[in-house]
Amino acid sequence: MNAVAIDMDGTLLHSEGFVSEKNAQALKLLQAEGHKVIIATGRGLPDVERLLGSVNVTPDGIISLNGARVFWEGEQIQESFMGQQEAINLVEWLNDNEYYFHIYTDKGLFSPTRSREFFMNDLNIYTQDKEEGEEIKEAIRRRADGHHRQANMKELHSASMIVDNDLTVYKFLIVSMLEQKLDTCRKSWGDKHNVLITSSGRDNLEIMNPDTQKGKGLLHIAKHAGLNISSTFAIGDNYNDLPLFNAAAISIAMGNAEEDVKRVATYETTHHDNNGVAYAIEKYILSSSPHVFKSSEKNQLP
Repeated sequence: MNAVAIDMDGTLLHSEGFVSEKNAQALKLLQAEGHKVIIATGRGLPDVERLLGSVNVTPDGIISLNGARVFWEGEQIQESFMGQQEAINLVEWLNDNEYYFHIYTDKGLFSPTRSREFFMNDLNIYTQDKEEGEEIKEAIRRRADGHHRQANMKELHSASMIVDNDLTVYKFLIVSMLEQKLDTCRKSWGDKHNVLITSSGRDNLEIMNPDTQKGKGLLHIAKHAGLNISSTFAIGDNYNDLPLFNAAAISIAMGNAEEDVKRVATYETTHHDNNGVAYAIEKYILSSSPHVFKSSEKNQLP
């Protein structure tokens, strides 16, 4: 029996935001043959359940919010979150510097009052010198507004709401098309020892508790469920998947993965818009050819 941990955006999901029928059938085949399917994503639990439910797939485990909440067979087995004061400081800094962001909490998603204004300011700058800039801007705006509605975003009127509403803050997602602006945020907060900064795409940053990592989530599941970490696979595409790759015995990078991710992967599959997960499952996991697993000595919970 193998356990297969699979990222969602840029990996399991098509760029249009759905699970293809071929990928869904591959997941069902894995489970039918006795293997365990684990979804490892920056998305929250409601998104995972909605997207997998639409193709009638129930994963055995879920590592959500990059590992802030970890579930096995429907039961939460691990949780990590930011300190309230650290979250307040970050909210104030991001607002003062006009960043779009939203926070994942135990009471849903929250976004500050002026976040959309800041997003549109960045979008105007990003598209101003581009051919067909207006068309690009409209397409991005429409997609962003759709995500915002779908997420049932609540308004964060002030940073003090974190304390007033006793919010448990799992993760900040900061979005900007301006690379330099993201770099400024990374440099300003990257030297803080009580937060971890990673990314799931070139237009975002994710800021969390340092213990919030997909790899640690996989190790928690393995320990809880009695899984052999030397028989685990990880499939992903971006920087927040690197801890997952480090924890798993075999790592498979998507064809569309960042080059840094491809360099450390054991294997590479096809593009996420070309059923890359299904291809990886068929070629590397369900095939009869033997695999040389990496040593699992480092793959232990601290």
